[in-house]
Amino acid sequence: MSVHEQALKGMRIEDVHAMADGWQVTTTGALVTLGHALIVRQRIGADRELFRAELPAHLAPWQLTESNAFRCVLQGNGLRLTVQGDSVLVLAPQQHIRIAFQGQFEAEYAQEVRGNRLLLDPLGGCGFYGIPPRPTELPLNAGEGWALQTHLARWDELWVGVYPPHPRDARCLYRSISHEGSAEAPYPTDAVIADAAQHCQILTVHEAWAADAPEWAENPPGSRYVHPKPWETDHPVPADPAEFARVRDRTRALGLELIVYLSPLYCNAPDLLGEMRRVLDEYDVDGLYFDGWCGHRDDFRPAYALIREARALLGERTLYLHSSTEPFGTAAVYLPFVYAYADYVLTGEAGRFGVEVDPFLRYCVSGHQISNAVGMWCHYGSWSNEPGYHAVIPSTEHIHRALDAHVRIWRKTHDWTRTPEELARFDREYYGRLAAMQGAGSLE
Repeated sequence: MSVHEQALKGMRIEDVHAMADGWQVTTTGALVTLGHALIVRQRIGADRELFRAELPAHLAPWQLTESNAFRCVLQGNGLRLTVQGDSVLVLAPQQHIRIAFQGQFEAEYAQEVRGNRLLLDPLGGCGFYGIPPRPTELPLNAGEGWALQTHLARWDELWVGVYPPHPRDARCLYRSISHEGSAEAPYPTDAVIADAAQHCQILTVHEAWAADAPEWAENPPGSRYVHPKPWETDHPVPADPAEFARVRDRTRALGLELIVYLSPLYCNAPDLLGEMRRVLDEYDVDGLYFDGWCGHRDDFRPAYALIREARALLGERTLYLHSSTEPFGTAAVYLPFVYAYADYVLTGEAGRFGVEVDPFLRYCVSGHQISNAVGMWCHYGSWSNEPGYHAVIPSTEHIHRALDAHVRIWRKTHDWTRTPEELARFDREYYGRLAAMQGAGSLE
């Protein structure tokens, strides 16, 4: 079976059946009814109708043309609807069409960029993403709900995500990450690993674990990196094989998972998936850290397909994804259905894009009832209102604001041991409260 037909991370088509005037499709996260109207309900965390759209009568009747574990395709007279197991609906018109969606919940968080919209409340929500981008109108409604209008052309696609697409993974909620490595100290010392192991279950080594990229390695458009730039290599290999083996052996001896850097955004490998497979097998690591996945592009479909292929390759191994501005150049509007394939998603390196701290943490970082990946706060890039990086150990206030928003914080063991009193405070406050939450049986 092709990976494009596989149900991954438990996200699947559960049922497809005909009704008197159309079809009903059940996915892990959504219930989709298609007839004279398109009606979409959320299934995880809340059983509620999210939105509906009255459809032109001439589109009927609808025919089922494809059905497998991951997708089913319903063809009408001028519009094709694909329903995916990750609770994404893809509307592909074969004629020009206007569609008006009527929301059935009040969006506490509503953000837009180039017509792409993310509409959320504490229980979940939905997102609308056009390929190519098309203007969408969101008139103000009196009372609850919202209305969204879009005008599509032949060969356009409108991707609609229903959130969350899968339940939270309880095994990930209380595993903590120590994120290590720099050009100056590419491999953590035994002392750093031992210190991290007191509180963390995962050790991530950043890009400098790998040797420099070849001289010909080109930057992504808009970048001006100079050598050494190991993140752009076409063939990741340890910069120091003996040191890499030491780190791997020491992490294993202390019961830590070892995750290594490999960036789909920067890597120059022609066979990117093949390099992922080689790194996992040759170096016997427990997962991959993706520093970016798509870059800034409105057509995210190839990168989305790669994320699904990477998830299939990893199986039960850990996927730790950094995505602070992808794919639309902002953290305010993003693709939770992509994040749903990761175990952990790091956000916040590039700032908050005008969103205040608390809604930023809850709706841009946390993942809770959105993607249901565990959201990690890249604290140094977004705790301050000032631009740039502000590398300090998170304050007591930020620890509690993060945990209140269902957000987790990495530990930068090597860097933070430079201020041992502050690190001791962080460990006491952050891991103390996390342990209390776990002891209380909280799945948030």
